[in-house]
Amino acid sequence: MAWVRVCRADELTEGAVRQVAHDGHSVCVALADGQPQAIEDRCPHRDVALSGGLIRDGVVTCPGHFRRFDLRTGHCLGRPAEPVRSYPCAVIDGWVQVDLGAAQPRLSLRETLLAHARADGRRAELTN
Repeated sequence: MAWVRVCRADELTEGAVRQVAHDGHSVCVALADGQPQAIEDRCPHRDVALSGGLIRDGVVTCPGHFRRFDLRTGHCLGRPAEPVRSYPCAVIDGWVQVDLGAAQPRLSLRETLLAHARADGRRAELTN
């Protein structure tokens, strides 16, 4: 586990979002039902930062193409789409802390291109 302090608990308000970058992770932190929640700060559709989106009722709307992700689970709402990773959060001694786990290994350029090609192929299957 790699718990990281991201902000004071009283700095996080309804509708506000905090972007956190730490050790290869980019995380979007916001309140849902009054509790801090953290998800990967990357829409799987076009790699847009979710932290730039609108937060409402525990859901973040991607500013790129308006996909909506539940802050509690990372699931995309209303359409079949890849979820984003969610991270455990806790308030400890007045600080919001996020468990980022172990750093994800970096993919080679070849592995990255193959992953994107496979994702595009899956999207084409869903629309046909």
